[in-house]
Amino acid sequence: MTRWTWPVSGERELVRELEDADDSALQERLERYRYVLEQFGPPAHMLLLGGVPAMLSIQELQRSYISGNFLAVVLLAQVFIEHSLGGEYGLRNEDDIVEGGLARLITQAGEDGIISPSLAKTLHELCKMRNPYTHPHGGVTARTYLKRLLDDGPEPFALAERDARQAIEAVVDLLRERSPNWKPSVGSAESGAL
Repeated sequence: MTRWTWPVSGERELVRELEDADDSALQERLERYRYVLEQFGPPAHMLLLGGVPAMLSIQELQRSYISGNFLAVVLLAQVFIEHSLGGEYGLRNEDDIVEGGLARLITQAGEDGIISPSLAKTLHELCKMRNPYTHPHGGVTARTYLKRLLDDGPEPFALAERDARQAIEAVVDLLRERSPNWKPSVGSAESGAL
C-alpha cells in the first residue's frame, strides 16, 4: 500500500514561517526560560537513579516547558519521577515494587522514608492531575479533564501551563530532597544554559 504525504513548501518559506513563529513567541519563551533556570539552576552533575530515561525526560521537560508544550511537561515529569523512584528500588533488587506502577512507587517510597510524607502527597496529586490527560472517561466527573477545566479555569492553555509548573516543581522538590546539597547558595544569581 502506498503511503501518501502532503506537499510541503520550499525551504525558504519554511524558514520564514519558523522565524515568524519564533519572533511572535519570544517574550513568552523568555519568561518560561527564566522560570526553568530559577527552578533548575545551572547544569549540575548528579547521579540520576532513573538512568537514561530520567536524563532524557528531565532535559526534554525543560525544553518542552520553554517551548510551551505543557502536556508534554506533565507527562515527562511522571516519567522522570517513576524512573527515579524505580531506580532506587531497582538498586535494592525489589523488582516487584519497580514494576508496580507510579502510585505504588510513591506510596512505598513514602513508607520507606525515601521521600518525605509531604513530597509523597505532592507526587500523588501529580498522578491525579495527569490521569485526566492520559485516561479518557465519559461524562463530566472528577476523573475527566473537562471537570477540571470547569472547576479550575475557563482557558485550557492556562490550566495546562499551571499543571506544567506544578509538575516542574514536583520534579525539583524530588531532586532537592534526594540531593540536599543541590540548592542555590544564599544570594546566588548564577545561571546556565540548558
